[in-house]
Amino acid sequence: MKTYLFSSAKKVQYLLFLVDIIVLIVSIIASYCLKMWLIGTPIGLNSITDKMHYILFIVIILYLFPMYLFDQYDLERVMVFPKSCVMLICGMCVSAFLVSSLFYFTPKHVYGREVLIIHFALVSFFMLLWRSMAFTVMRKGLKAKRLVLVGHGKIISSFIEDISHLHYTGLELRAVCVMDKGEFCVLPSDQWVVRKKGLSELLKEKEFDVLAFDSTNGHFSSDEIREILQLKFQGKTIQDLSNLYENLTGKVPVTSIDDQWLLKSPEFQRSDSIVYKKVKRILDVIMAWFFLSATSPLFVLIALLIKLESTGPVFFVQERLGVDWKPFRCLKFRTMVENAENESGPVWASEKDSRITRVGRILRKARLDELPQLWNIIKGEMTFVGPRPIREHFAKKLAEHIPFYELRFCVKPGLTGWAQVNYDYAGSEEGQLEKFQYDLFYVRKMSLTLDLLALFKTFKTVIRRVGT
Repeated sequence: MKTYLFSSAKKVQYLLFLVDIIVLIVSIIASYCLKMWLIGTPIGLNSITDKMHYILFIVIILYLFPMYLFDQYDLERVMVFPKSCVMLICGMCVSAFLVSSLFYFTPKHVYGREVLIIHFALVSFFMLLWRSMAFTVMRKGLKAKRLVLVGHGKIISSFIEDISHLHYTGLELRAVCVMDKGEFCVLPSDQWVVRKKGLSELLKEKEFDVLAFDSTNGHFSSDEIREILQLKFQGKTIQDLSNLYENLTGKVPVTSIDDQWLLKSPEFQRSDSIVYKKVKRILDVIMAWFFLSATSPLFVLIALLIKLESTGPVFFVQERLGVDWKPFRCLKFRTMVENAENESGPVWASEKDSRITRVGRILRKARLDELPQLWNIIKGEMTFVGPRPIREHFAKKLAEHIPFYELRFCVKPGLTGWAQVNYDYAGSEEGQLEKFQYDLFYVRKMSLTLDLLALFKTFKTVIRRVGT
């Protein structure tokens, strides 16, 4: 988990976040100084510190949160600069409304209208200036480490294809070494990427910073291992290709690993798992009761809308599989017409499923149909974050085609999950394979930090869907 949270891309995101905070603080101070200069008040350290108050920390949060909602920390969006500028301005407008509302309800700490106007203008100017500078630096390229890949041609090709859409990885592919003779390997169009004839040639030239090897390729010879260890002591990074894939994408490449790779994984026998599970269970119960109480009026409204639109029960109860393949009755608000599967039988749901009602489409879009599962959480059948519960019919079918699929049942199913916040509807076996790769990453790396990150992303997804 640590390597994923501190990958090169994540470090860039943290830097953007940190400098954003600095820009906001500077803008607050500058707005006060400019106001004092305009009215002829002497500018001094004491006069500035007197204006500083804890509520200004809330102001900073009210700026950062809309920026997060408008994807200003998503590097793939940030690198599309014209669109990023538009989203940044939209975020600033939302923040201005929130800050104005805050001081309307807390007049004791109000800036003053002039200071608010000056502040919004300065924040927008400094933020656009700083983000344009950051974009220029990232576009020209931060100093990337030279990467070489060693292993099966098919696995290397898959790795190259999957990371090709990432705008910044901190790595620059320079060479590949295909160990199985005659194996086809698709190289990117980059003229600087070359194919080495053998591992000895690659190790002798030493023109790389990171060597990522395919662990399913078999064992290196004793001489090759000694050479690799020497290079490691010289400062070269030697890494398993699947681990590198995990750190870059947040998912496990299940088609590129074997049982030995999983068997050697230390995450499946963590010493802190018992403490983690107990703490998580306590938080689940507290949060479930809180949200169940807070949304109880919403239950009445949703039930009324469902009954007004179509005949049938308000709740949809279906048997799903939980931890260790144990079945349980999963609760949802009904979003489809009554007896939707009478003719079609069990089929994958999709976003444009004709069986979904108009109210159901809204509920699914905002994920409000999942609210009754708070009761499943209280009963201990589910948790807030984990792989989504699945029906036995589909689970058995997928287990026949997807390697290690049974591992998703090592943990409780969740109201939301790492796969849900990173991948949308999966109305096919191919889509389920993609989602399982995220689920397996969660099973291996699960922690309170990853749970919190998944919850933040879920909240962002819900807000964005409601607004679309």
